[in-house]
Amino acid sequence: MKKFLSVLLVLCMALSLTFAFADEVYEPVTIVNGDRTITFTEMPTGILSCNTCATENIIMLGLADKLVGRNVPSNPADVPLEELQPAVENVPTFEKSHENAVASGADFVIGQVSVFRESTWGSYEMFESKGINCYTISGTIVLDETVENIYEDVRALGAIFKVEDRAEELIADIQARIDAVQETVSVVAEEDKPVVFVMDSNNGNEIYTTSSGLQSNLIELAGGINATKGMADSRWFTTSVEVIVETNPDIIIFNDYGSQTIEEKIDFIESNPALQDVPAVANKNYVIIPLVQVMQDVRAAAACETFAQAFYPDLFA
Repeated sequence: MKKFLSVLLVLCMALSLTFAFADEVYEPVTIVNGDRTITFTEMPTGILSCNTCATENIIMLGLADKLVGRNVPSNPADVPLEELQPAVENVPTFEKSHENAVASGADFVIGQVSVFRESTWGSYEMFESKGINCYTISGTIVLDETVENIYEDVRALGAIFKVEDRAEELIADIQARIDAVQETVSVVAEEDKPVVFVMDSNNGNEIYTTSSGLQSNLIELAGGINATKGMADSRWFTTSVEVIVETNPDIIIFNDYGSQTIEEKIDFIESNPALQDVPAVANKNYVIIPLVQVMQDVRAAAACETFAQAFYPDLFA
């Protein structure tokens, strides 16, 4: 009996130490996310990523094993980088619905602000009532998103999942690559910078383009001038062919995504008589980029490099 009690006492002490150790391992983390303050008292065990940009950040932070679900790609270009795809090939994809989000088994949901609506994946209140924490990609809840918002998201994920060192390494890599671009293009005078028009999509003669936000920021970091900067209160807005004529861009960036093909977008531009003398069209000076590459993730550095190389081929020869 004494031996049994001794063993039992040792087991109890071991369990006590285990629980104490577990408490010490995860220090509570408080994150300010827009107008929401989220406190994590334990490590999330299952992540549902509702946007590819978030999925890539998660993989790059070494957290792929925590992914229990991700969004169904919205178009052929909406997939993780080729080198990252093996990390998610066995992660199930879900159509957007609150039922699917809960069924994924996630206790942490991350995505753009549009994710957290009752009509899509579910509101914050719907998730919180089930004990599921939510993180909104910060660039989608500010007035003018920049690359700094990517750093904010990476740091937040680093803090929540206790991979702060890895987060800082990722941020340092992005910053170093963008700094290198800026140093190279710094020799260009302001008056010599190319004017760049973003052709996101068109519906008849209506053209969807950017007034601010990450793509506009990356154009500026690469030494270009966004032709439609500040033309609307919203980041994206609908404009017309006349604005392309008025801004007279040197370069047109075509965003590649959705059902409208790049060929259709270029044909619309090149077949319009009013645009024939616009420098970008006359010289066929185009840049084609997958839209996912200018979203809120680690691809920002590559996008900035792509723009700069297209704007100043001689400087990057």
